[in-house]
Amino acid sequence: MTNILYIGKYNGIVGGIERYMQKSAELLRRNGFAVHYLYTENGGKEPESFANAFDTVQIFSPENNWLKNADMVIIHNIIGVEYLPFMPEKKTFFFAHDHNIYCQRHHYYTPIGRINCHRKYNKFICKLCSLGRNEAPPLAEYRKFPALVLSDFMAENLRKNGFEKVVKLPAFIKITEKEHNFMPDGVLRILFLGQLIRGKGADLMLKTLAELDIPFECTIAGDGKDRQMLEALVKKYKLQKKVHFTGFVSEPEKLWDNCDVFFFPIRWQEPFGLVGLEAMAHGVPVVAFDTGGVREWLSDLENGIAIPEKKVVAAAGFLSTLSGNREALEDMGNRGRKLAKEKFSEENFIKNFNKLCGVLL
Repeated sequence: MTNILYIGKYNGIVGGIERYMQKSAELLRRNGFAVHYLYTENGGKEPESFANAFDTVQIFSPENNWLKNADMVIIHNIIGVEYLPFMPEKKTFFFAHDHNIYCQRHHYYTPIGRINCHRKYNKFICKLCSLGRNEAPPLAEYRKFPALVLSDFMAENLRKNGFEKVVKLPAFIKITEKEHNFMPDGVLRILFLGQLIRGKGADLMLKTLAELDIPFECTIAGDGKDRQMLEALVKKYKLQKKVHFTGFVSEPEKLWDNCDVFFFPIRWQEPFGLVGLEAMAHGVPVVAFDTGGVREWLSDLENGIAIPEKKVVAAAGFLSTLSGNREALEDMGNRGRKLAKEKFSEENFIKNFNKLCGVLL
């Protein structure tokens, strides 16, 4: 089995979903697979770089030969249900990367108070919660496909929403062996990397930083509709000299050498948190709020700490203990890299992917 067909929404980078498709396609091709890609609409950044990850990239057409010739088809996240009848039976999987498939609001938290939800889909309650902004999720149409997930958290959510076959395909990360230089100037360097939208919690991070009374600097890497609001918060908390924005970063790998801790201040229930693996692979400890699938890769005082969600004072307290403590940073960074090698190596991913292919033989 060699021909894999990915199907997604965009032909460029929008967020973690597209980056994961890009990285996994590159890895599969290095290991003897051919990986093709069909997209349903134009969108995203760096389309040329994204396309280079695949053997072929084309806009979706029901007549496309790869719909018939592919050995495996993987729908990455939700596409319009009008495309689903063209998916080949018995060799199509649905990769669930976020909550859209069972949350009409998409964020899986309430509009008032942003309280994380744990319900299964209910057409009456969920329509009210979404304020009528979105259509009902296409659960019935997608339940006919076996589902792939990255975390036990997502597997549980899909099962309680009626998916009978759910397979966990653990994520992967390329490990760097470069020795990390922590706090060379005695200043704790904090990194945020992600979309600047409310669910990612950059505003909670700024509230945390306002509580700090240590030498620190913070880089906010990424872009999104909340940037103006976040810049206003930086001024409100008088953090202009300590916080700077980079905007969209095409090569985020270059950021890891210049940080001492990665802050993952998520508000929504992150389905997995791939960026946490990136931190681990570079030997950088992680401070995160404990929601969603974070515990899949984050162990307290091993490779960082998971703080109860939204507890900014507690997060500030832990960050303060790291200030000047290079030994603790190095220990957690090294253990994180070791954990990434043991559980999330590229070799393990290929082994698990070959097992998945065997299901179709």
